[in-house]
Amino acid sequence: MQSHTHVLLFLLTGLFISSCGGGDKSSEQSPIIPEVTHALVSFSVSDAPVDSVSSVNVTFDSLTLKSGDDSSDIDVPILDDDDNPTTITVDLMMFQDGETKLIIENTLLPIGEYSNLIINTSGCPQNQNGSTEFCWVEDSQGIKPLKTPSNKLKLGPLTISDETEQSFTIEFNLRSSLVMTANGASYNLKPHGVRVVDTENVGSLTGSIDVNLLNAGEGCETAFDEETDHGKIVYLYNNDDVDENDLADVFDPEEAENEIPDNLAAPFASESISFDEDSSSYQYGFHHLPAGSYLVAFSCSAVGDDPDEFDGLSIPNPESQSHLVEIVAGANTEQDFEE
Repeated sequence: MQSHTHVLLFLLTGLFISSCGGGDKSSEQSPIIPEVTHALVSFSVSDAPVDSVSSVNVTFDSLTLKSGDDSSDIDVPILDDDDNPTTITVDLMMFQDGETKLIIENTLLPIGEYSNLIINTSGCPQNQNGSTEFCWVEDSQGIKPLKTPSNKLKLGPLTISDETEQSFTIEFNLRSSLVMTANGASYNLKPHGVRVVDTENVGSLTGSIDVNLLNAGEGCETAFDEETDHGKIVYLYNNDDVDENDLADVFDPEEAENEIPDNLAAPFASESISFDEDSSSYQYGFHHLPAGSYLVAFSCSAVGDDPDEFDGLSIPNPESQSHLVEIVAGANTEQDFEE
């Protein structure tokens, strides 16, 4: 990983004093503070879990910051302990529940608006018969190849501000971004559902689900089994005056082939519930959430929520199981679902 001394911080802040005059106090000038042009930036990766998969391994090579002009693109390599370019293989499933894996530490980057942040992966196969050496998924049937499109995940705009030090978390919501392909022979990892968040401006949302709700709604007869698509899902939506009647399941607007009704509210994120042995209750958790207002809804009948297609699932189900919540930076918000 990259490391920098206090000398770099001194250069970064650019704080120095220039004085003039030969002892005449009236000629003393105010300190000159040059414009800050760079910041020390770190990037970490994290994961929101996905059903029926035990391991999602990706080999990362570097990041690219695009400014709109290819000649001014900035490539940020991953470095080893001797500051030499390297790659790093990360099992995303090992970094859940707010845990993160630091992949780039304190790299000096120009402040400004970037049109795209691109994750460059290494050695990911481009078809279902490719190698599983560098990128692979393990499910109940074994190890499968994991494709990333052209070994690049384009995540959209990013702003590097004039703050001296900044950190970002790249959150992989695998329920949206991981898609089974070739009749289960392989998987694709897409940029849809991958978010980049300012680590200093995020909070979390956690809560429990009353066991009686698991089978209380229409079509909710499916028994809870963590190893299968049990359909017991909590959905989170940005609260831009969303109507509870317009809550959509997970879909990718660029990949969906079926008709998507107008005015649907697409989920910001979604999470499977799990049984917590310490509390003997069913729990859910969203982490790395930008501060703001959200609507959270539970469905006990979300079996087969295709990450590409709009499936028209009932959300919330039971109908009463939705709540408005406020996420505060640096804090956890609790919201339970009760019968």
